[in-house]
Amino acid sequence: MSVKTVLQEIKHYVIHLRIMYQLVLLSGGYLLAGLLVQEIDLKLFVTYFLWWHLGLYSGATAYNSYWDKDEGPIGGIHKPPPMKPWMCGASWLWMISPLPVMFIDYNSGSLPLATFILYGTSLFLFWAYSSPILRWKGHSYLSVFVIAISTGTNGFLMGYLAAGGDLGATNFLASTIPMASVFPYIGASGVALILISLYPISQLFQMDEDQRRNDRTLAMHIGLSGVQRYYLWTYVVGVTLVAVALIYIHGIFGALFLVGAAVGGTLTYRWLLTIKGEPSEYSKVMLIKYMASASFLSYILLMGMYVHIL
Repeated sequence: MSVKTVLQEIKHYVIHLRIMYQLVLLSGGYLLAGLLVQEIDLKLFVTYFLWWHLGLYSGATAYNSYWDKDEGPIGGIHKPPPMKPWMCGASWLWMISPLPVMFIDYNSGSLPLATFILYGTSLFLFWAYSSPILRWKGHSYLSVFVIAISTGTNGFLMGYLAAGGDLGATNFLASTIPMASVFPYIGASGVALILISLYPISQLFQMDEDQRRNDRTLAMHIGLSGVQRYYLWTYVVGVTLVAVALIYIHGIFGALFLVGAAVGGTLTYRWLLTIKGEPSEYSKVMLIKYMASASFLSYILLMGMYVHIL
């Protein structure tokens, strides 16, 4: 094999890691968790943001690409390059890459044991989602459950713990706010629902290839009109849960989140009513996803600066 061929395969693999997809579309839940912590451990928070998204998530995304072998548009890649056998093993290395650092930080007392439970759960779910042994991706509602937990609730809770939060009844709000210990779980549930609200939209453009693999995706199961209704209800409930936690803790800033999310969700839903699921709409779908996620991230970063820096 020539050097040119090796470099080309490495380039193709990096494309399948979908780094921008991880950093923009899947990072909101982790970052939002930092807003629920009074005094953030910024170094640990940023460190595990990178390990969680560029290690675990990127590896899991490439691992899924290896088994899917898509040729048409997928989330974050319009024309997926071919996958080679070595890329399966490489994906496992990427997925387990956070572990050594996690063990070091756990032994030093920086990370609680719960982070390994979150990591192990997500790792198993990512494997079960893609592997032909279980292939939970091929089951419409089971696949949604996997994404909600592995990327939604677990991403949020990992961010909360890395920021210095406590998932027990002794967290920093417990002495002043009744039932404050439930807020991380309320926030995690809301984040999961917001995340999966957009999940089946990309599936509208993969139906032919999903049928070829005998996968029964949510989009195939409920159709275009079902995807539109699904987005409305999951998004509304998810935003409401996140807003409850933010308003109770931060007052007016939580209310601003609710207003902004309501405006953004309304615009997205109105646009979603106009699509037909045709391949020519793929680029516009991804643009809407990135714009919605970028707006969400902008709010989180601005509010994070106010809460933890100003």
